[in-house]
Amino acid sequence: MDKYREYLEQQKSASSAAKKDDSSKKKAGSGKEKEIPEPEVSADTPDEVEVAPKKKTREEKQKEHLGRIEKTLIACVLGIGTGIISFLVISPSQIEGFQSYTILALLIMIAGIVVQRHIFMLLRLGSQKLGAKDWLYQGFMTFAFWFITWTLLLTKGA
Repeated sequence: MDKYREYLEQQKSASSAAKKDDSSKKKAGSGKEKEIPEPEVSADTPDEVEVAPKKKTREEKQKEHLGRIEKTLIACVLGIGTGIISFLVISPSQIEGFQSYTILALLIMIAGIVVQRHIFMLLRLGSQKLGAKDWLYQGFMTFAFWFITWTLLLTKGA
């Protein structure tokens, strides 16, 4: 906060010095020039101060990277798990096209996506920080592994 106040004081002193220079030039000039108003610097607008983003240390970057890997592994394991559960719940002889049994398998996969949020909270992986894009990624990874696992298990007997 002190740096911000110092910055504002520097801006005020610079603008007052510029105004003094402009007034002395106008007195010396012909007087036909238009006066261009200076933008006022107010203490109420913090947008004027550009704060450089904090650079992350190597340890912080590694911690974030490991967190992303853990989240991806959870999505993969749940996808494989839901694929196995779908195979065990629905026998391969019942699968012929898009029927109620395939909807049940999709619901099992969706339940795997919902369970991820609770796993993230238990492992303290910051599920509140995840946005729509992150959840779309988590859902896609779960779906992909569910689909691959279930398809491989269904074609094993054929």
